Amino acid sequence: MRSISEAVTKLGKADTTTIRNHLISNDFQLAGYKGRKLTYRTWNGQLRQPVPLFHDQALVTSAPFDGFLHPHNELDTLGIDRPQSQCRIFRQKDSL
Repeated sequence: MRSISEAVTKLGKADTTTIRNHLISNDFQLAGYKGRKLTYRTWNGQLRQPVPLFHDQALVTSAPFDGFLHPHNELDTLGIDRPQSQCRIFRQKDSL
């Protein structure tokens, strides 16, 4: 909901196609936690976000881990990447 409200506020429009295209564009960033900007993957619409790993009493670490590099976005080292994705819903926006 927050992504949609931020897109509507920025665009000044409530058109669903315009909002969708903006959300998966390189122009959209959602203020996350700890200063990290969150974005959506253009090929499957998933929100890129870090994964915190907890012990029963504390945060152990947060993925992605140092040393795992990705040519476009470090958060794309988590989950299925563009070449392996079988999602076809967002394929028309892959050219962004």
